[in-house]
Amino acid sequence: MTRPIVRIVPALLALVALVRLDPEAAAAPPPGSPRRTPVVTAVEKVAPAVVAVFTEERPRQSPFQGGFGLPDPEELDLPGRPRSGSTSLGSGVIVDPRGFVITNEHVVAGAARIKVQLSDGRELPAQLVGADASFDLAVLKIITRQALPAVAIGTARDLMVGETVIAIGNPFGLAHTVTTGVVSALHRVVKTPHRVYEDFLQTDAAINPGNSGGPLVNLDGELIGINTAVHRGGPGIGFAIPIDRARAIVDDLLRFGRVRHGWLGLEARPARGGVVVVAVEEGSPAHAAGLRAGDMIVGVGDAPTPDLQSYLERTAHVLAGDEVLLKTTRGALKLKAGGLDPREQAARIRRRLGIEVSDGGGRAAMVAKVARGSIADRIGLRPGDAILQLGSREVRGAADFQEALGELPPDQDTVLLVGRGQFAYYVTLPL
Repeated sequence: MTRPIVRIVPALLALVALVRLDPEAAAAPPPGSPRRTPVVTAVEKVAPAVVAVFTEERPRQSPFQGGFGLPDPEELDLPGRPRSGSTSLGSGVIVDPRGFVITNEHVVAGAARIKVQLSDGRELPAQLVGADASFDLAVLKIITRQALPAVAIGTARDLMVGETVIAIGNPFGLAHTVTTGVVSALHRVVKTPHRVYEDFLQTDAAINPGNSGGPLVNLDGELIGINTAVHRGGPGIGFAIPIDRARAIVDDLLRFGRVRHGWLGLEARPARGGVVVVAVEEGSPAHAAGLRAGDMIVGVGDAPTPDLQSYLERTAHVLAGDEVLLKTTRGALKLKAGGLDPREQAARIRRRLGIEVSDGGGRAAMVAKVARGSIADRIGLRPGDAILQLGSREVRGAADFQEALGELPPDQDTVLLVGRGQFAYYVTLPL
């Protein structure tokens, strides 16, 4: 029985030698090969700048556990959201050779430690430079002294429906997965129970858990969007933040560590036929443009505003310095949105709210006093209530509450989570 085996082994060794790949023989096809498509060329440009983002969340008890948690979005999945005490995976893209990375805010929310994995397999620590939950964008800085590959930044302004686009990310932990599709639609507005996403790019390029924060690129290998969400209704419906919007927000995060939300300085209320201005702050952009109490706003930019909700959606993402065209029944007025310092914003809103708060043992901010006739009084707040969340920010004390006030977009309604007794309630603050 041994003789046939002895004869077979040399034959097998010879076969292995024949099929062993020569590195030069396995080289990629040369330029001009029909296999080197525009997609291949674009991926080769962008892939080295794509990173996997690992986060470990702070292991602490959250006041939202045990019945106080936010419900999951009805329409969108946000792949890559960290779970308490666990390590999570998302994606990001290097936009500066110094190591600055764009990703989604929900990928790094609550992280105690962040690290990234480069395309060559290296793992490096990163720190959070700034984040904004309302725009779902964050900027990281990779801790390294070496120059890193960075993506070329393009524009989403000239995108065509039907144009081929490429998504690169780390779905389900499968590093540097490439998917292709087309631009399905532009300027999508998508609502969830607690957030409105404006001006999304829609694509059928596959986006899955782990893709959040990764790049959407065109065939020139230019960054045109940040992959953010998928629709639960079915496959092939993904959404990305246009890079033009992201670029302005990233610039604010890099320069100021926060997004400078635009301030118009007017108070609006619903009215038949549109939205009526009920107050204009002296010295505000609205005052400088000639807006008056009693004016009817019927449009913002090219979009009509038949009700207050549509007006708020159109102005919610205005940044400081943006030009805003308000169409009124008296004519069109141009405003240049101002920017408020966080301390000024916090003091301004606090005066309007009419409450004083104290620390609540590291779990909440406790309402200590409510001014009669104030917004807080009108919505039913009373001393002893626990403020657990303001806007998208969890509140664990008076200092958190003060910082959360300064982060709110000016003149926009927001959500307050109030604990009273054994129960918690969401209340809308009409700001």
